[in-house]
Amino acid sequence: MNLGPYTLFDIDEQNEETQFKIRVINFEIEELLNHTASDTYLPLNNNSLEICKNKNDRQVELLYFSLRKVRLLFKENPDSTKRKNQLEYLSNTLDHFVNWYDNNQLIIPKKAPELKWNKGIFFANQDFSIITIKDETYSLRPNQSKVVGLLFKNLTDELDGLSYWELARELDLTNNYNSKLSNYFKDSPRVGDLFNHSRRNGKYTLKT
Repeated sequence: MNLGPYTLFDIDEQNEETQFKIRVINFEIEELLNHTASDTYLPLNNNSLEICKNKNDRQVELLYFSLRKVRLLFKENPDSTKRKNQLEYLSNTLDHFVNWYDNNQLIIPKKAPELKWNKGIFFANQDFSIITIKDETYSLRPNQSKVVGLLFKNLTDELDGLSYWELARELDLTNNYNSKLSNYFKDSPRVGDLFNHSRRNGKYTLKT
């Protein structure tokens, strides 16, 4: 799951000037409601309510996904104080977003699809755009989702992985001399976060 920080974007009045507001919500077990929230105000520039909504939609999807994962773990171990605190933090964080949508008369995104795919420590939604491995949750870009989805299928078909060139051919990725999988996983997640790589045959397999 993703324990944040989560970021709420807003357009707000500050010192009689319309500004771009960024609220960062952190998990903090010692604080009331298990979280802290800090606001930063920046010049408005080209930011708009529509831009804020697009950013907040993605944060809400991650929250829904993480809530489902923690609820699943809490159900398996209902005496876990750790999972209870995580659940309260995520629920209270979601309230910040619910209030924002209500205040702006906007419709909050429908709950993300159920955890559709699962293998060991790996969970994913329907299109692999949100995945979790162990306790880490990642929001993937389209090409990243395609790679993960194909390697998940390869795994469930009990095959031994795919090389970068095989992935490139199947998914129409860049296949020049300098191409490599890390070009598509430069920040978070990185290749090593999601995949095992065999130096023997050059093939990648999904971590499960």
